[in-house]
Amino acid sequence: MGIISEGFRDIAGRARFAWLWVNALRARRALYLAETELGLLAWEQAEFYGEEVMAHVRKVQEYEMTQASLMNTSAELSGSRAALEEELAREKARHDEEQATIAAERAPVATRYEEVERTRRQKLDAVERFNQALEELARTEKQLHTRSNAFLKVENPTFAVRTEAREVSDALTRIPEERKMVLGDQARARQDAAQLEPGANELRNALREMDAKAAAARERHAAVARRLTGEMSRLEREVKKSNVRMSHLDREKREPYQVIGACLANDGIGPLNQPEVLERVRELREKERVISGKIGGIRAQFAAANAGGLIVFYLLCAGVICGLCVVWGHWVR
Repeated sequence: MGIISEGFRDIAGRARFAWLWVNALRARRALYLAETELGLLAWEQAEFYGEEVMAHVRKVQEYEMTQASLMNTSAELSGSRAALEEELAREKARHDEEQATIAAERAPVATRYEEVERTRRQKLDAVERFNQALEELARTEKQLHTRSNAFLKVENPTFAVRTEAREVSDALTRIPEERKMVLGDQARARQDAAQLEPGANELRNALREMDAKAAAARERHAAVARRLTGEMSRLEREVKKSNVRMSHLDREKREPYQVIGACLANDGIGPLNQPEVLERVRELREKERVISGKIGGIRAQFAAANAGGLIVFYLLCAGVICGLCVVWGHWVR
């Protein structure tokens, strides 16, 4: 039973050791950040320290100067990008105004062209209908001649036949006059369509010129927009590079700030306007010292433990676990 109780005490000690180890890591991380913050806020008060600390102070000064230069560069790049955005906005407004002017000039011309073209098409449709009417008259005339010839061959025609033959003859007499009227109307319709053709062509050409003018304006605007947006993208990439460099410098400054902060904390020097930062460092140092002491005590217990008895205990545990696994496997089957 002594081996078993000692084994369980060892397990409890190792669990406590793991918990304390995690807390120690957290405390050291918090202490590192607190000392870094102390160095950030009070590094100018470390000017009378030794050469090692002053070397870190000079590093911080170099980082600050580099970051100031990068901030100025970023501000200039951002200003240039803002100027390009304004130029692009002005270009878009100018282009929209130009397109609106062209559209305003085009609208009445397009309306007039549609009216002229609609009238011209109506005249051409009328010419086509007159052609159909002439074809219909030709067919009718042929049919009437056929009937008239048939009536002439009839011997001793009856009154009804003579009456019908007279009607056919009258119809044949009217066809030339009807053809003359249709031809006249067709000629007038064709003449009207021909008279409208030059005006329609002139309006069509005017519309084409306006459309070409609008297309050229769009191409010019697209070229200017591509140039400006390309330059804006380049400036944006430069700003991002500058920001990445500043972030990298912020990370590089942590080490000298931490060294300076640790030295200041050792001498009890903190920022005049934020003394609580120094107190925070002291609290975290004490916490880290206490946790380290507890970890040291547990390690001493591990060193004083009966190694042979613990080996037997863990072998027994392994055997029990294997036995349980075998029983479980048979039970599942």
